[in-house]
Amino acid sequence: MKKINPFFAAAIILIGGFFAFKVMSFLGCYVRIEDGNVCWSLTILGEK
Repeated sequence: MKKINPFFAAAIILIGGFFAFKVMSFLGCYVRIEDGNVCWSLTILGEK
């Protein structure tokens, strides 16, 4: 089995964590506000 470069593994974990945070933020916003368009612009796009 080929070993994975530690730097590459750390980068994958950080990028995956970032997207997981964005998805969980969107879901939390959607449960609270119940407006998908507003939550999309607040959490994913970062706009007001």
